[in-house]
Amino acid sequence: MQIVDVMQSRFLISGHRGYSSRYPENTLLAFKEAIDLGVDMLELDLHLSADEVLMVMHDNTLDRTTNGTGLLRERTCAELKELDAGGWKDVIFTGLKIPTFAEFLTLAEPYKDLLLMVEIKTEPDDIACADAAIALTKEYGVIDRCIFTSFNARVTDHIHDRYGWPNLGYSERHMKNVQPDSIAKLFSVGVPMRDVTKEHMESWKRRNIIPGAYCPDTEEKVLFCIESGAAMVTCNDPVPAMRVAKERGLR
Repeated sequence: MQIVDVMQSRFLISGHRGYSSRYPENTLLAFKEAIDLGVDMLELDLHLSADEVLMVMHDNTLDRTTNGTGLLRERTCAELKELDAGGWKDVIFTGLKIPTFAEFLTLAEPYKDLLLMVEIKTEPDDIACADAAIALTKEYGVIDRCIFTSFNARVTDHIHDRYGWPNLGYSERHMKNVQPDSIAKLFSVGVPMRDVTKEHMESWKRRNIIPGAYCPDTEEKVLFCIESGAAMVTCNDPVPAMRVAKERGLR
């Protein structure tokens, strides 16, 4: 598996919702700008629309990052496509749309070395969302580059048990529905900055679980993550991480 080989072999920089510090998060523009920066991976979030189309968006409500209101899952793809997903960030981004996952994969597919971290958001239909996401990544021929993640252990367990595919979860206190064997089933773990210490990262490595940190957006924080043993950083602003990684000979 490409994703396994790369994550086990070198330090990675992931764009959190694309290049989200500068561009509207989870839009095709934010993803393309992150690709152009040279990130190793893109992180994105998925929900199912009312007509079961995979949509790329973080919140389950439309209020924060669009000019709409209410629950995403109660709108059809066509209704969601009528909304503006850029103007909330800056008027110059007005007119950007919520991407479908298919649109995102069309953008990402040609970049053969680009890895994808696909987060399944916690929703009543999150298992169906995970199944649909895995099916679509297979259809686009990018499954080998994907790691799937969720804050719901029911989803990460499902990905492990049904597909045997690499998953990324979180510690027991950050996940829902954790079962006795849920943590042991993880391939990688996301660690928030407030929890990053050398001891904490080493504790995951001893369990053969690859630790990554989110979201270090300054050079000082990135350096701290590297020195603490993070194998990956997921950043809203990837530029400081890329600069530090280059200085440290990690790129």
